[in-house]
Amino acid sequence: MKKLFGIVCANITPMDTNGELDLVSLEKLVNHMAETGIHGVYPTGTNGEGHLLSQEEQHAVAKKVIDTNAGRMSSFIQCATMKWNDTMENIRFACENGADGVGVMTPTFYKADDMGMLDYYREAAQAAGDKPVYIYNIAKYTNNDVSVKAFGEIIDNNPNVVGIKYSNSDIARIQDYLRAPKTRKAEALIGADSLIIAALASGCVGEVSGPACVFPKRYVGLYEAFVKGDMEKALELQNRIVACSRSIKSVPQIPAIKAMLKMQGVIENDTCRRPFRKLTLEEYKLLDNALNAYAKETDL
Repeated sequence: MKKLFGIVCANITPMDTNGELDLVSLEKLVNHMAETGIHGVYPTGTNGEGHLLSQEEQHAVAKKVIDTNAGRMSSFIQCATMKWNDTMENIRFACENGADGVGVMTPTFYKADDMGMLDYYREAAQAAGDKPVYIYNIAKYTNNDVSVKAFGEIIDNNPNVVGIKYSNSDIARIQDYLRAPKTRKAEALIGADSLIIAALASGCVGEVSGPACVFPKRYVGLYEAFVKGDMEKALELQNRIVACSRSIKSVPQIPAIKAMLKMQGVIENDTCRRPFRKLTLEEYKLLDNALNAYAKETDL
C-alpha cells in the first residue's frame, strides 16, 4: 500500500485561454513534478480548482494524472465535491482507475457535526475499497473542522483511513490528532509551507504544497535534509521558502502558481476560472523576481 509522504504537490489544473482543460499541459506538469523529485501528486483539490470543475472534468484530470505518473510518485486524487454522492462516485472512479488512494475534503459550506463527519468518512472508506483514504481538513474554506474526537473515531473504525492533511498552522492540533486514535497509529501531513520543519519535528510524514512544483529544489531539498539530520540546510531552505512566500503574498496564490509555471515553460497558459481574476503587470513582476532569485540559487 502506497502512502503520502515527503513533498506532495497539490497541483493546479492547466487550462487553455477559454478556460477549458489543457490535458497536454497537465501531462507536462506531471512529468515535471516526477523529474524534479516531488514525492506525491494530489490533483483536483483547492489548488486544482476542484470545486470549479465538472465531474466529467474531474475524472479526466484524475485519469490523465494517474496514467502519466505511471507509478513514479504516490498518486492520490482529491475527490470531494459539493455533493455527497458525487464525492463517493469520484472516489470509486479514482480507485478503479489506478490511483494509489484518495484525499477527501470535508463537506463544504453546510455544517457537519461529529456524527455527520463519521458517516461521511465511513462511506468514503467503503467507496475506496482497499485503497487508503486521507481526511483533508481545510476549515477556513469549507466551514467544517474535523474535531480531534471525530478524527480518532474515524481512524479507529475505518482501517483504510490512514491519516489527515491538515491545512492550518496549529502544530498542537496535529499532535492531538496523532494521539487521538486508540487502536492504531495515524499519519499527518501539513498544508502550511512556512511550517514544514516544525510539522516534521512534530510527527508529520510530509507536507502538501501548491508552490512546490514551482520551486521543487527548495521543498524536496528541505525534506531530504531533514531526513538526513542536516538541520542547518533544512533551516536555510525553510527560510528561503518563507521569504519567497512573503515576497509574493499580495498575489492570489492559484493564479500565481499558474503564471510562474507558464514562465518556466511547464504549462501553456495561466488561465484560471472565475472568481479568479487576471494578474496585473506589477504582480507578474513580483513573480518574475521570485523566479529569478530561485534560478540564481546554485547551492540547491
